[in-house]
Amino acid sequence: MRFRSNRVHVITAGCFFLFSLLSQGQTYSFKNYGTDSKIPNGFIYTLNQDNNGYLWVGTGEGLAKFDGFEFYNITFPDSAAGRYPTASLKDMHGTLWFGCNDGTVYYEDGENLRSLKIPNTRTINALLEGDEGMVYIVPQGGSIFRVSASQPDKVTKYEIPQELIIFSASFTQSGDILLGTQENIRRCRIDEGSLSVIGLIEGFDYSSVNAIHKLKGQDNYLIGTDGNGLFHLTLSENGDVLSRFKGRPELDYLTIQSITSDSDNYFWISTFETGILQLLLSPDGNDIASVRFFNKESGLPGNNVKLVFQDIEGNYWMGLFGDGLALLNSYAFSFYSPGLTPETNNIIYVNQIDQDYFLGTPTGFYLFDINNNTVKSFTDLMQRTGKNEISSYFVDNEENIWIGTRGGGLFLRSASGSLRQFYRSGDSSEDYVIDIAVDGKYVWTGSLNGVVILERKSGSVKAKYNINNGLPHNMINQLFLKRDGNAAVATRTDRLYLIDPETGIIPGKAILYGTVMNEILSFCQTTEGNIWAATKGNGIFEFYGDSVRSFSRAEMLMSDYCYSILADKVNRIWIGHDRGFSRFNRNTGIMRTYGTDFAQGGMCNTGGMYESPDGKVLIGTTQGLIVYDRQKDKKTNTAPHNNINYITINDVRYPYRPSYSLPYSKRYSVRINYVGINFSDPDKVYYQTRMVNYDNDWSKVTTEREVPYSLSDGRYQFNLISVNESGMSQDTPVTFDITIKKPFWRTWWFILSCIALITGIIIIIVKEREKAHKKIQSYLETELEARTSVVMKQKTEIELQNLEITDSINYAKRIQTSILPDFNRLKETFREAFILFRPRDIVSGDFYWFDKFDDDKFVLVCADSTGHGVPGAFMSMIGSTLLQDIVSRQRISKPSQVLTMLDKQIFSTLNQNVELGVSNDGMDLVVCEITISTRHIRFASAMRPVIIVLGGEPYYIKGNRASVGGESVIEKYFDDQEYYFSEGDTIYLFSDGLPDQFGGTEGKKMKIARLKKLIEDVADLSMEGQKEVILKFYDEWKGTHDQVDDILLIGIRL
Repeated sequence: MRFRSNRVHVITAGCFFLFSLLSQGQTYSFKNYGTDSKIPNGFIYTLNQDNNGYLWVGTGEGLAKFDGFEFYNITFPDSAAGRYPTASLKDMHGTLWFGCNDGTVYYEDGENLRSLKIPNTRTINALLEGDEGMVYIVPQGGSIFRVSASQPDKVTKYEIPQELIIFSASFTQSGDILLGTQENIRRCRIDEGSLSVIGLIEGFDYSSVNAIHKLKGQDNYLIGTDGNGLFHLTLSENGDVLSRFKGRPELDYLTIQSITSDSDNYFWISTFETGILQLLLSPDGNDIASVRFFNKESGLPGNNVKLVFQDIEGNYWMGLFGDGLALLNSYAFSFYSPGLTPETNNIIYVNQIDQDYFLGTPTGFYLFDINNNTVKSFTDLMQRTGKNEISSYFVDNEENIWIGTRGGGLFLRSASGSLRQFYRSGDSSEDYVIDIAVDGKYVWTGSLNGVVILERKSGSVKAKYNINNGLPHNMINQLFLKRDGNAAVATRTDRLYLIDPETGIIPGKAILYGTVMNEILSFCQTTEGNIWAATKGNGIFEFYGDSVRSFSRAEMLMSDYCYSILADKVNRIWIGHDRGFSRFNRNTGIMRTYGTDFAQGGMCNTGGMYESPDGKVLIGTTQGLIVYDRQKDKKTNTAPHNNINYITINDVRYPYRPSYSLPYSKRYSVRINYVGINFSDPDKVYYQTRMVNYDNDWSKVTTEREVPYSLSDGRYQFNLISVNESGMSQDTPVTFDITIKKPFWRTWWFILSCIALITGIIIIIVKEREKAHKKIQSYLETELEARTSVVMKQKTEIELQNLEITDSINYAKRIQTSILPDFNRLKETFREAFILFRPRDIVSGDFYWFDKFDDDKFVLVCADSTGHGVPGAFMSMIGSTLLQDIVSRQRISKPSQVLTMLDKQIFSTLNQNVELGVSNDGMDLVVCEITISTRHIRFASAMRPVIIVLGGEPYYIKGNRASVGGESVIEKYFDDQEYYFSEGDTIYLFSDGLPDQFGGTEGKKMKIARLKKLIEDVADLSMEGQKEVILKFYDEWKGTHDQVDDILLIGIRL
């Protein structure tokens, strides 16, 4: 069969030029990977995706694997130079096959490529998979090879006519093979181990057939040629039919490189010089329902496209010839530049009039047909508004157009097209109309000088509001009419302000907080009635009831500078920024961000967001119009593919393996590079890792794709989980094991050997020690007997000496006791008294002395000598003797004189003087003279205080700061202190033994304060009762502590 077309080339070229004009101005959100993205080469020949999610890219420099961030070069087993893939296939088992320009074929085996041994040197142009799971390799000519995917070593070769140059191939419905050659299609059949040509399809005007694509479930095909465009082929028993698509002359002269189909049954035609065509065929496959062009004007980096590939997420990858890769996440987003100048592309307002979209600019407005991408009309308004630039628009329900100008006031253009001035105040600030809102009764204008409410019918002023009557600022950015008829005022403010046209201004209660002064630029209202506000520098706010909550960059907002906002019908909030926009899904709480590089990076305008009745979201920017078509956003949301790219161990990079075994080293520096492959939005994949036996728990969620470890010997298991922003994750984490061997000295055989060796050494040492021990024991027993007899003899001598010393000290105690005055003499003089005397050792350094002087005076002394024990006893005997001489013989009773005389005589007695400094012994004491009849007490003290109780109130009286004897002071001064006592008053003299005693729960000293408190507590008791209580308290206080000093306490009640 032969088919030829006779056309007038000029007509076809003109139709194609017209189609290009219609498509001009519409761009899509492509992400381009050129040489600046480190792609190995800009010439793309083949694309495929493995089961782990990696995109395999065949370039002019070879093969690379892409994870959404980096390209990883794949080395062929023989590392041959100049080889690159020209065809690829993913078989039913998920194995990737690659045919190369030098005739070699490779297949994926785990992380490696394996070579398939076939006798061929010609470029592989096609790889096919048959129904039986066999892989067919179609070189440029010579032969066709068949190989079993499960047994790659079994290869069958089929000869083909030598004159054929094969560019493409496809299986038919019946299992035959169609081979696209340099001028026709040969239909071939494999039968009994041989290949035969059973049919010839001509009609391509000697153009090579570069692509044959079978339609699903039919024996229909799309045929792509080199320079002769697109054909439709139908195979049937009644005869094969090759035809063109009627009414589509723009398809007739395309240089087609490849044809693929996607999950939505669209066909993608890749061409040189014309870019890509997306076709939707009629159900029978004979007609074209729709066609869309993607080319350089649409956002592609070039017009020479080798192929299109759809990944498992639904993304489209365009392999360009010279310009690298282009990724189209979704063609739900598109961009239009309807004008030719910046002013005519600056879309400040969007609405709908009838079936067309109203696009307002500062100079006029468009009526735009989005479906056909055509501008129906442009109305220039500046000439009719006094050359005032347009600042705002509003289209009401009657399709009247309200026009606000910069200084020229408000105009009204009726649905019929007539234009008139509706309001002008003469105040240039008030006539600068920033925003307009219109309801059934009023026209609202926001200006540089507040809000003006106008009667819609008459145009008269209903009310004016500005800073003078309740508004926080005069500059009004937007007026948003709520469903209840009130207007929300966007201005500089710290809260929400509403205006009721009947009652006036209503300030909100909730306060807006932020890092800069709050300036609201735009409002929207959700279906349940909540107001959302976009601010300049503080993100967005949601008002609900009397409360407010904020969203900022901390909540993943693209920017805190928000210029427009819209609540759509499916509960999402759209926020416009400079060079991008954000979208917050209120149902899931997910915030997504979109850059506007594909839209020339424009800034979103305050009044430029609009949702059409069919769900399209239109965003007016300073560069044109962005359109989001929800019906085209059908991409499948899949979980990221967990992958470990490589492991770096001590700065050496290793490919991923399930396990690693390392020799012992004190420390290994390990860095693990991983990725959750999600080509739709790779930056919105979040990771958690855990190294078992190193980390106690999973790490915090992060976007980092590398984690370092410092590992010593042991067994570890690394675990990785990745999750996308929708919360989707694969069921099981990806893992690998690391085993770092122990040092040989910690291995079981070395430890057992050491134990055996040490045990043997110990046994030998024990045996030798036993021998030596027996010798030493015999010697020691002999020596012990001799020494024991000596020790026993010495022990007897020491016991005798100790007994003699103890007897001597006991005898000294009897002498000391005999020197002390009789306590009964004290009791005869005073009605009540006690002496608490408890030496620390057998004899004491503390002593007391008293004697009656004349008939009416009594001298009492309480003394504490230097030291205690035997030395103190000697001092006490000297002191008692000297006191007896001073008071009884010399008849001196005045206490200060007694102390002075005693100090001199102790110096004299002990040879104490300043020059020699022979002795530093002395004593602290109190001398008290009591006149019995008058209860007059006079005392002098050397370093010892006195406690007296007068009228039940205790008083602590300090003495002079000099001891008797002791220090070599040339002159000492002792003064007398005198008191008259009443009947029942008491005096207490004491040494430092009682206050210095350690004890109590904390083991501290008793101190004077506690003694004073004790005396105060027992003052009402009899003197004998006081002694018992004080002794009991002392014993309890001391507890198990040792007595630290001699104790002496004298109490007398007058």
